[in-house]
Amino acid sequence: MTTCIPLLVLPMLLSGCWERKELNELAFVLALGLDKAESGYKVSMQVVIPSSITSQGAGGSGAGGVPVVTYDFTVPTIYESLRKFNLVSSRSPYLGHIRVLVIGEELAREGLGETLDVLKRSREPRMDFFMLVARNTTAENVLKVLTPLDRLPANKLFNALDKSYKVSAKTAAVTLDKFIEDALCEGENPVLTGVEVQGSPEAGGEKINIEQTIPRARLSYNGVAVFKRAKMLGWLDDNEIVGYNYVIDNVSKNTGHIKDKDNGSLVIIEALSTTTRRKVKIIGGEPHIYLKVEAVSNVEEVEGSGKLDSENKIRQLEEESEDRIIERMRRSVEKVNERFNADIFGFGQSIYRSHPRIWAKLLEQNKEGYLKTLPIHYDASVTINRIGTIDNSFLDDIKE
Repeated sequence: MTTCIPLLVLPMLLSGCWERKELNELAFVLALGLDKAESGYKVSMQVVIPSSITSQGAGGSGAGGVPVVTYDFTVPTIYESLRKFNLVSSRSPYLGHIRVLVIGEELAREGLGETLDVLKRSREPRMDFFMLVARNTTAENVLKVLTPLDRLPANKLFNALDKSYKVSAKTAAVTLDKFIEDALCEGENPVLTGVEVQGSPEAGGEKINIEQTIPRARLSYNGVAVFKRAKMLGWLDDNEIVGYNYVIDNVSKNTGHIKDKDNGSLVIIEALSTTTRRKVKIIGGEPHIYLKVEAVSNVEEVEGSGKLDSENKIRQLEEESEDRIIERMRRSVEKVNERFNADIFGFGQSIYRSHPRIWAKLLEQNKEGYLKTLPIHYDASVTINRIGTIDNSFLDDIKE
């Protein structure tokens, strides 16, 4: 009898499915937009319509309707928008499948410290979604636009950013966890990629936008926003973004052109793999940052009658590529220091990790102005290992 007592008590300790939620009771939020409003925030939610994608075929045509619906709420706090959702929908919002979080530029410039607390605190969202800043527009307008190639606009934004920073080095893929970590980290500040609407956001929200060969509105990445802690300061242009990515060792591929000094032809070179090594050296009691980029590249195109049939010519291209990489890194660091005085490169964090006492002394002497006096040394080594299937351009052989 005594052996049966534990068996009788054990089922009482099991919770069962007390917190279960059926799929037909949930509204899956794929993208969340946050804008500044007079009374708090304007929260936009891009929610997938299950019936429009359940019958999706090989061509991705789906059931024929628009794939998502966008809900907007003006609320004092972000959490209240989740409760307002059920005033307009029979389903409860579920944040576990968010792909992107879009922040309006006005709100980003005001600061995101308090804004992000609810998302970090909640147990529903996974922290692997990307953060973006709506450039020259609002997050609401960004989430309105339907995309033809990817039926779900949130997936388009996520996948395009995940690929673009790897092949172009002109964006920065930053998750919520990474942003908060950089905002809190001593000696490092965060960045976020900007997204803009090309065309009319209102037209982009109509079904006809995904039924034309030339959509009336498109979503495009443009620039990277610089933050100091959690407050946006301004934008970097394409060349500065590439230099930034080289400095932080975040370049997978990158393409650039070099003008041949001998005949004026343009040689397009693509970096296939790059590695940036960073060292902190203490010289005379002061920290110095040493950056060394090692890149393996290919010649992808020659516009003109340039000849690539000698080792000297290849070496000349390698040296010019090295100078170009160094110039991009130097220009990016100088411009960021001059305009923003924000350490988005993590130089301070590198000093702190390797020489914490030197870092404390540097902060005591210069406070947040240490970037303007920090010596940075640049170096690059480029190897061109392929020039394609032909050595010289065939243009010289074409007869008028």
